[in-house]
Amino acid sequence: MPLIKARANRVRIVRHICRLQEPNRDTLVLYARFIGDTPDYVLNQLLTTTIAKDRDFLAWQAEHPREAAAGPAPRSPGGAKASAKEAKD
Repeated sequence: MPLIKARANRVRIVRHICRLQEPNRDTLVLYARFIGDTPDYVLNQLLTTTIAKDRDFLAWQAEHPREAAAGPAPRSPGGAKASAKEAKD
């Protein structure tokens, strides 16, 4: 029995580009095939179910109700040089 069930409703989708380690990408794609849905849906469900169990994050989130998620992402240690090097990898 799959841990993630196929979606029952539609939620607004926004684009977010990220990089995954190859074995994780492969598992993501295969699991999506297994449940008959998209890798995007599986990734969203993983985030939803995992974060729902993180009591420290939920407490922090309750303390910061106006924290913006759409702001710029924190920079890597080393600033632009580290980001440029990561982009080449």
